[in-house]
Amino acid sequence: MSEAWAVVGGGAREWALAESITNSKNVSEVHVLPGNLGGAFEKKCVWPIGNDRVKIKNFDDVKNFFNEYKQEIQENNGRIKRVDDLKDIISYISENNIDMVIGGQEKYLSLGLKERCEKKGIACWGPTSKAMIVEADKCNTNDLMKKWSIPCPPFENFYDPESAKAFLKDNFGKNGKKYVVKYPYLLDGKGSRVCNTLEEALSAVDDFMVSGAICSPVDKLTIEERLYGEEVMVFYAVHEGQVKYLGSAKDFPERFDAEDTFLIDRFNKRMGHPGEMVNYITGGMGVVAPHPLLKGRGDLVKKIEDTIVVPFLTNLLEEEKLEFNGIIYFGLCALKENNDYNFYVFEINGRDGSPEAEGRWPTIETSLYDIAKKSYEGKLDELNIKFKDKVCVGVFTVSGSFPWFKGCGFEASQMPPGYPGKHLTGQVIDYSNEIPENSFHRHAGTFITQTGNIAVGGGRVILGGGLADTYSNASRIAYEAISDKYIRFVGKSFRKKIGEGID
Repeated sequence: MSEAWAVVGGGAREWALAESITNSKNVSEVHVLPGNLGGAFEKKCVWPIGNDRVKIKNFDDVKNFFNEYKQEIQENNGRIKRVDDLKDIISYISENNIDMVIGGQEKYLSLGLKERCEKKGIACWGPTSKAMIVEADKCNTNDLMKKWSIPCPPFENFYDPESAKAFLKDNFGKNGKKYVVKYPYLLDGKGSRVCNTLEEALSAVDDFMVSGAICSPVDKLTIEERLYGEEVMVFYAVHEGQVKYLGSAKDFPERFDAEDTFLIDRFNKRMGHPGEMVNYITGGMGVVAPHPLLKGRGDLVKKIEDTIVVPFLTNLLEEEKLEFNGIIYFGLCALKENNDYNFYVFEINGRDGSPEAEGRWPTIETSLYDIAKKSYEGKLDELNIKFKDKVCVGVFTVSGSFPWFKGCGFEASQMPPGYPGKHLTGQVIDYSNEIPENSFHRHAGTFITQTGNIAVGGGRVILGGGLADTYSNASRIAYEAISDKYIRFVGKSFRKKIGEGID
């Protein structure tokens, strides 16, 4: 009997998860909600929209919706209404006889997606809201890692800006030490500030705890000593104490390439920090998978599992009484010490990553249908996860800044800095999904205007990906997929060298 599944979340990651599920012959439909316009271009996927929850399966369905629901769209300020309230999501899932729900976005998992689904008798693969504390409170997670001797950078938690600044003034630069200032809660991947100067670190404290430049001011934060090594992301399917490796990825979180000093300088000026050269952390500007350091290195993967993954999850279950089920990922810093690599945890998340999911799932042969099913049933040990002999590169287009011009809608002194700061939305995208072989698009922040045009709806807009035998070929394919031939809009910006120089 063919099954209907659902993935809950609204970005590019959710389409990557959905596509893997659709590779199973046992699934007829994957409903993605809140979803986004990417649902008009994905096979076997359903995107419910509007007050009547109209099921969008292709771009013609979108056009028909605009013709039939003009008044509703006008009443919603020209936007399509998505099913984005958790109560409405649960109602839709229940009404449409969904067999399994995958928790994609951290927001919904933290609000209790799993508990609410299972209260209705619907299977949901993902952690409970209590287990999501591993991501939702970084101060607490750091304390747990220290208690359990999980290797992580030296850190201190602070509960007021004055003590945080005093610590930085006393320690920044001593013995060459620099620091990373971290927002403690969920912030769409933008909660870390890697600081090269004391002034940058003090500004980060103000941005997170005082001014609200990035977010609403918070009551605590964590400051970690900066380690200088290779950043590695590893992913696992988890059922309590059982784990299965779901591959690795290299993320590119910094907004700009390091040599783009003019753009970094302009961004800082528009953020209100003239003279600083902070390369701001984003939700991820691109990805390569698998991570070059771990490609073909089962010994290093086993070391990570033995020293970090299994001890953390075992202590979480035994000491904190938190059963973790779903995908977990660890952000690690790999340091070469005594001719060997050691790994230190700087991040833990209770779901798949973005853009890591967009890069990894195309390299995994085994369908997420089989992985989630076995994991949910507590039978992970029966599963042999197979990987393709391919690598993937993904590059995000974002709504960036641009030089002032007459009629752009802003005074020259008030130009927005662009993603990850304030950025434009609503720009029409000249778009085509007739893209080259072995490439793909994943929509993150797009919507349809009243005139039927595809438009920018968020900071990260569309990821272009390429799958090939080498990183350089995959990179070439990915950049072709985001060229102006396929994606063009005012303020379009992207990193220029993702995937280069690896082979």
